[in-house]
Amino acid sequence: EPKADARRSIHKAMFDRRIYECCVVVQVLCSLMAHIPDKIKTIDGSKETLRLAVRITDLWFVGVADKLEQAEMVMVDSNGDEIHAICKQDQLNTWKIDLKENCTYAMHNFRVIKNDGQYKVCDHTYKLAFTRVTIVRQCELDGFPLKRYKFVEFSNVIDGQFEPGLLVDIIGVVDEVVFHHVSSRSRRVVFKLRDLSDQLLSCIIWDNYCLQFLEYLDEHESESPIIVLLTNARIKEGQGSYPPSVGNSLKASKLAINELVVQIQEFNQRLSKLGIEVRSVLTHRGQGSSQLSGSTQLSSKETYISKSEAKTISEINNICEDDDMDLNASPKALDKLLGNVLAFKIKVQPKYKNSAVLKCSSYLSLINNVLDMLPDAEACSKINVTMLDSNNPAQHESQSISITADHDPLIGLPLTPTK
Repeated sequence: EPKADARRSIHKAMFDRRIYECCVVVQVLCSLMAHIPDKIKTIDGSKETLRLAVRITDLWFVGVADKLEQAEMVMVDSNGDEIHAICKQDQLNTWKIDLKENCTYAMHNFRVIKNDGQYKVCDHTYKLAFTRVTIVRQCELDGFPLKRYKFVEFSNVIDGQFEPGLLVDIIGVVDEVVFHHVSSRSRRVVFKLRDLSDQLLSCIIWDNYCLQFLEYLDEHESESPIIVLLTNARIKEGQGSYPPSVGNSLKASKLAINELVVQIQEFNQRLSKLGIEVRSVLTHRGQGSSQLSGSTQLSSKETYISKSEAKTISEINNICEDDDMDLNASPKALDKLLGNVLAFKIKVQPKYKNSAVLKCSSYLSLINNVLDMLPDAEACSKINVTMLDSNNPAQHESQSISITADHDPLIGLPLTPTK
C-alpha cells in the first residue's frame, strides 16, 4: 500500500506538471495572438479596436501652429500597404512630439472613416482618425519599407489615363520656364518637365513651392540638368486646347530639386545614358524673365504666339455663345482702345461661357503675324505703320495686361486639396 500511495503521488505530480505546461502554452498563444497586428489591407470599417504596427513614411501639418493645426500622415505596414491617417487639433497636442517621419510605431484604437474626399493621398477605401483613446508607442521594428514613390508616366497624364483626385509623385528634368509671377497676393511659376521617354508635361507650382523653385534658379541658373521631384502632386485635367498639367497640393507636397536622393540620382544617370537633350540655360535675365518681385513680360513674337491659335472675334463669340450676353455692352474704360489696333492673347473658356485676356500688344510686326495666321487672311488688310503714332515708341512695345477673371488660371490660383 505504501508503494501504491507513492505511485499515486508520482502520477498526480506528473498530471499537475502537464496541466501547468498546457496553461503556459495557452498563455503564450494568447499573448502572441493579442500582439499580432492588424493588416492595413484588411481594414474595412467593421471594427475600430485596431492594433497596427506601422512606419510613418510621410508627415505634414496643416493650419496655423498651436491654433487650428492638424497632422496628416501616410502609414505603411510590413506588407507595404499604405493608409492615410489624420490627427486633428484636439489630439495633436498629445502626440505631436512623438510623430516623426520614417519612425516605426505600435498604434491602437482609431476611428475608421471613408476615404471619399475630393483628393486622396492613398487609394485605400478607408482612412484613420486619431481619437481620445488612441495609443501611440514608438518602437524599433524591422521589415517595414521606407517611402514608396508613386511616379506617374507623363504619357498617361497626357492621354488622360489616371485616377481623378488621386495624388501622385512626379520626377523630370526642367526643360523650360514658361511663366512666373510673385506678388503680395499670389506666387506661381509654370515650367515644363521632360521625362525619360522624352515626353513634356506642364507643371504649375505656387506659394512657398514657387519661391523655393525660383530661389534655386537664381542660385543655380547655369546648372544643367535641373531635376525636380514633387510628391503628392495634383493632376489637373485638360480643358479645350489646354492639355493636362500637374501641380503641388496645398501642404502635402514636398519639392526636391537636384537633391542627393536615390531617385534623383538614378534619374540623372539614366538621363545621361539615354542622351536626352537638356537646355543648359533655363532663363535669361532681361529677356523675358523677371526678378522675384515681378512677373514675366512678353519678350518676343514667338513667345506671344507660342501654343496660340488665331481666331476672329466672331469665332470666339461662337465658342462662348450665350443668349443672355450683350455683345455690344462694354465698360467705359475700353472706349480708350477705340481706334487702336492691338493683338490680344485670349484664353477661351467655353465651360464658363467667357474669355480671359492674358496679354495684348501693339507691336506692328506681331499684329501682322497674327493676321497671317487667320484662315481668311486675304480678306484682312495689313496694318500700316502710319496708323500708329510714330512719336510714341512705347506704343510699339509688347505690353502685359492683367485683368480679373473668376476662372483665369493665370490670375487665380488653382483649387487645391484640403490638406
